Amino acid sequence: MEYQLPLTLEELTLLRNSLDVIQIQGKNARMVAGLQDKTEEGVFQLQINLKMEEERRLEEERKKMEELHQLQAKEEPTPKPAPTRRTKK
Repeated sequence: MEYQLPLTLEELTLLRNSLDVIQIQGKNARMVAGLQDKTEEGVFQLQINLKMEEERRLEEERKKMEELHQLQAKEEPTPKPAPTRRTKK
């Protein structure tokens, strides 16, 4: 049975690092190695997910800015040419 534990990247990194310093007996070595692998994978996945979320957010902001510029371009009246003075000869 598996249990999903919602952890932040910092929390998971701390757990992973702490697995390197605990004292283990021979019978627990495989279990600790498995935990190290799982936590490393979790850290990697969280880093990827955070990066993808940031890229998605930046893309949404870029689209909003583009839409805003388009709306501003439509609302701005076209400038009238300045009148020219003719000089008499």
